[in-house]
Amino acid sequence: MKLLLFISLLLAAIPVLGQKGCFRAIQNGQEVKVICVGIPVFFEDCSPDQSTRYTTFYDPGPKAFDPKNYDESKLVSRGADGRFQYTYTNPGKYIITQIINRGGGQSTTIEPMEFEVVATPVPAFTVQACASRSVQLTIAETGYDRYDIDYGDNTVVQGVSAGEQPRYTYQGTASSYTIRVSGRYTGSTCESSSTNTVTLLPTPPTPVITQLEVLREAIDGEIVFTLERLQPGYRYVLERRTTATGNFETIYTSTQLTQTTWTDFRMGNVDTRQPIQFRIRPADDCGNQLTIFSEPVTSLVLGVQPGNELANLRWSGIGAAMQRYQVYRDGNQLIELNGNTTTYTDPNLTCGQNYCYRVTGALNNGLSRTLSAARCIRATSTTTPPAGYLYSTYDLDNQVQLQLTLPNGQTAQQVRYQRSIDGAPFADLSVGTQTAQTDLLQPLNPVCYRASYTNLCERSAPLSNTTCPVYLIALPQENSPLITLGWTGYVGFPDGVSQYTLELLNADNRVISSIPVSGNTFQERNPSDELQQLRYRIRATSGNGSTHSFSNIVMIEQPVQVHIPNAFTPNGDGLNDVLEVKGRFIKSFSIKVYSHMGQVVFTSEDRNTSWDGTYQGKPMPAGAYAYEVNIVSNSGETKQRIGTITLLR
Repeated sequence: MKLLLFISLLLAAIPVLGQKGCFRAIQNGQEVKVICVGIPVFFEDCSPDQSTRYTTFYDPGPKAFDPKNYDESKLVSRGADGRFQYTYTNPGKYIITQIINRGGGQSTTIEPMEFEVVATPVPAFTVQACASRSVQLTIAETGYDRYDIDYGDNTVVQGVSAGEQPRYTYQGTASSYTIRVSGRYTGSTCESSSTNTVTLLPTPPTPVITQLEVLREAIDGEIVFTLERLQPGYRYVLERRTTATGNFETIYTSTQLTQTTWTDFRMGNVDTRQPIQFRIRPADDCGNQLTIFSEPVTSLVLGVQPGNELANLRWSGIGAAMQRYQVYRDGNQLIELNGNTTTYTDPNLTCGQNYCYRVTGALNNGLSRTLSAARCIRATSTTTPPAGYLYSTYDLDNQVQLQLTLPNGQTAQQVRYQRSIDGAPFADLSVGTQTAQTDLLQPLNPVCYRASYTNLCERSAPLSNTTCPVYLIALPQENSPLITLGWTGYVGFPDGVSQYTLELLNADNRVISSIPVSGNTFQERNPSDELQQLRYRIRATSGNGSTHSFSNIVMIEQPVQVHIPNAFTPNGDGLNDVLEVKGRFIKSFSIKVYSHMGQVVFTSEDRNTSWDGTYQGKPMPAGAYAYEVNIVSNSGETKQRIGTITLLR
């Protein structure tokens, strides 16, 4: 009812702008010029002519009050406690207007005043642990006019602006602290705070470069480091210099580390053709580089020059004295030298061989190790290489196999084989790269060989020894069951031949008998009854018994032997009672017996089946009978025998 009365009077009264209207904004018990969002604000009348007869209202804005156009529901009236209370929900610029109706048709006072309504977000800040028990804060812009920092050790710093990065050093002994940042507005009680807990960085130990290895020596070379005694939470700065008295320069700064050891830390695009001295130092994320330096470690630059079957090594570094050097060849240590020695000669290299060298140095009382890049050379020589040793033998296919054994340390770039057949002058057999050679000698004859080689330094060796494999022949013996063999002696064993052995081989090349022989001939008086094909060879044994050479294989085929009687007497006296075929080396046979009328009276393909003079169980009459015998020998030869046999009774 009062509000309606007031509104009607307000429309009837003449507004007086500037008639001593006055009010204050009270928040959290204090007068404020800046009002906080979400916290009740009270409007208090401070006009000089206050009276209980007056009716007072407040327009909370945000725009200026218009007496002719306003929303009466938004006006703030006196509450039950007699106070004018309002809570803002959105920040911004507001014109708050006091409206006083003095009643009785008197004037109405309208008193506007501009206020800023602000939010109270949680302050955002980061804290970075720095060296020497210090921290650095970075406060993000969240709209407050100023910030207060409570460092958690009873130290409070006030009036810090957003964007500042204040630093603070703790004097206590605790390892971690909780920091509170409060944001405030000027002329307001509005504030908010947030906290972060920081763990202080310990003082780092002196770092160590335990290994420096040059992987590649070039203008854009590469080095790999192993770093130890690192302190997590710090960055590490790698510095270098190229003279022992020059200033170090920074070439790399790591990110913050989490480990105490860093292996396989690689630096590329480094000119490693000259020695470089390196050191490392810790740095924090606050921009501080600590004066805690590792002992410097130098890279090594190695030079290798080939000589006559030797290599001359020379290396250099920078600065700190070495305790010792170690020289490696192909991964194996050759020698350890004192720290004052920077040259070494590696003798007795093999011509044409590739050798790779590295030098390592120990320094800083053995805590650090530096490795040069590998340098490789090909050994050279002007020395004539020694002759090789040539061995010869026939194989089971009657081909001559040659093997050239090179002296220790020699490698053949080219091998030349020469051959002399039956005493003729030597002529080239082949030129190649292999130390093994096969000669498809046809026809077989007495033959000798020799060889020479050119090594990797293109130096030619003298001719090898001459080697002549044993040549075996079977001497013809007319109308004699004896087998006579003859052979040439083996030439080539350094210690001569201690024994010749005649070996008999079966069809599978298995030795079935062996006989020591002497001289150059042998007569076989009792040839095998089981083998139609006799395969002989001579085995020559070296003087010390360790090596054998074989002759060619000579094959002698024994003739098939067939015996058919000319008569038999089937009278039961046990003598010549049946007709049977006997012989040697018969694989298969067949027999047919015919009567004088041409009738087949007996047939068989079994050598164990004989004819007893009967036909269909009845004795045949005495007389002459024809026969036909067909034979296949063990070697596949076929024979046929046709004749007559007399049956006697």
